[in-house]
Amino acid sequence: MILLVILLVFILQNLQTAKVSFFTVHWRAPLAVDLLFATVLGALVVFAAGSVRILQLRREARRHAAGADRPAGEDRPGGGDRPGKRD
Repeated sequence: MILLVILLVFILQNLQTAKVSFFTVHWRAPLAVDLLFATVLGALVVFAAGSVRILQLRREARRHAAGADRPAGEDRPGGGDRPGKRD
């Protein structure tokens, strides 16, 4: 509820019309609308990037978990742990 009141005050205090140009697109709109649009667009970009990263981490975790189920040394060529040899 408080957030809605703050948002309403923000919009009412920023009703001046602003001219915006983005590449070849031009428009005029109240400043508050333009700022809110930019905020939402930025949040979507961050959400998309974060989602991609989460998917990468999940895939890596699944690979790691699948590798932990294998017996020791199975993933090495030559088979098995060799005492005295370090990778």
